[in-house]
Formats: sequence, structure tokens, C-alpha cells
Amino acid sequence: MLRAYTENLSATKRARLWLKYVMFPGTNWVSRDKSKVCRMFLTGTPERPVRTLDCGCGNAYFSQEAVKRGAKCLGITIHDWEKHHCEEIRSFLGLTEDQLAFRRASLETLTADPSQHSQYDQVILLDVIEHILDAPKALRQIHDLLDDDGLVYITTPDRDWQGNADRIRVTRYEDGWHVRNGFTFEQLERVLEESGFEPVDRLRFGTLGSTVVTWIQHHVFRSKIDPLTVLTFPLLKLIATLLSPWKDSHTIFVLARKKRPA
Repeated sequence: MLRAYTENLSATKRARLWLKYVMFPGTNWVSRDKSKVCRMFLTGTPERPVRTLDCGCGNAYFSQEAVKRGAKCLGITIHDWEKHHCEEIRSFLGLTEDQLAFRRASLETLTADPSQHSQYDQVILLDVIEHILDAPKALRQIHDLLDDDGLVYITTPDRDWQGNADRIRVTRYEDGWHVRNGFTFEQLERVLEESGFEPVDRLRFGTLGSTVVTWIQHHVFRSKIDPLTVLTFPLLKLIATLLSPWKDSHTIFVLARKKRPA
């Protein structure tokens, strides 16, 4: 059963959620580039849905995109407020908790439950691994959660991208910000192989257009990124489109398959 705050949404809240849906994947312009990952999600059927785990489910965009393709998805987050917002958008979209559930949990707590082992066909880990100090441990936990031949989808900042070189990019502790400025393909694929995965595909995301828009957001809009991005969206979209032929990779993506035991 849906929680009380996801039922009978007011007109004002519905308008806010409608705007949020229209702006999907969100006001973070980098997410608009990496949303192309959705095309690679597995496709399921009502009789055999793709069992999906979305780690760090954010605004639920990627979770609901998986559901659109025939998945039964669990999104996890360590924040109560994020879980609340995800449940609101789920209700707005008319999805059931059986199709799309959200839980306040971490990979640590999920893996501690033996009933969760080998329960997922695909795990989505988008822009999360750069926040985790012990990346190999997190990948081993995902390995335990995936069924045989399961897939993990990983995006992370391109370590060598210089678009944000004018500010501190890492912190020493897991305090919500990056503990590393992403990975190179070689670094990420190596840690995947050491954790029991076979990398099977890789992509780069990012254009000069998205770099310029991101610069405007952080240097002009500053603390008012969300409202000003909504208000100026047509202009930002035009800038991003006009400059899109020039590539400027801010994000790398690696798709990897769980190896079977030798």
C-alpha cells in the first residue's frame, strides 16, 4: 500500500511533480547526456520482468525508465527525504509499489540480507562510485546481489575532464561529495575485473554544449540553479544543441557482466 503522503496529491503538488517530470532527467545538465544509458537497459515482459536495483536512486528518473522497459525495480537511497520524493513521483506516474519500490538502505545493509543475494538481473550504479572510498568492496557487494550473468551499469566522472578544475573536486571522507574525481576507463575496468566482472562495453558522454551550460549554472545561477534552469530552459537547450557537435567528455560509462565461478 502507498504511504499516506503519496495518495490524493493536491493540485499544487501535482503541478510541481508535473514540472519535475517534464524536466526529467533533471536540472543537472550532465544527467541529460548520460540519460542515453537507458537505451541499454534490459527489456522484460509482464511474465518475466527484469529484476532491477537502482543504487542511489536520486530523483527516480532511471528507476522509472527501467520500469518502462519491463523491469521490476527497487531503488535504494541513504536519505529519507530522497525516498519521500521518489515515492511522490511514483504515485504521480501511476506506478504501483510492486513495480517500483524505494527503500532507505545502503549496499552494506542490502548485502547483509542473504535473501537479497542473486536476486537482480541488472544493477544501476550511476554517478555513485566516485562517492565511495572502498569501491572494490561496493562492487563485490553488487556481485553478490546479481544473479548469474547479471549486468552492472556504471557511470562516473571522467577523471581527466578539466571542466571543473577551478574548484576543489574531492574530499577526504564520505561526506556526500566526491572522494575521487572519477576514473579513467582503465582504472574502472581494472577494479571491475578484480571484483569478479567482465567489462563488455564502454561509452563517453559529454559535449561542449553541456560543459558551457554547466558553467553557466555554477557561475551565473549559483544557489538558484534549479529555478533559473527551469526559467531559462529553452535558451540553455539551444546553447547545448548548437555546441553539441564538439565533444567534451565529462562522464564515462562501463557495462560489465558478472562472471560465473570458475
